[in-house]
Amino acid sequence: MTIDAFINHTVLACPMCMSGADDNTAIAANSAIGFLLIVLLGVLGSFLTFIFYLARKAKTAPID
Repeated sequence: MTIDAFINHTVLACPMCMSGADDNTAIAANSAIGFLLIVLLGVLGSFLTFIFYLARKAKTAPID
């Protein structure tokens, strides 16, 4: 027996493709993904900015 015999091919497709989602559902899913990407990039950008701020402050700090 092959592994392919154990895998149902409909399980491999995403739920949006198999459910026949209408336009409103697809728009909502794409909007949610876009919003989460914007939030993720904002948080990562904040961390990166803070790291650069700390590195710049470390260069100018007096060494005692």
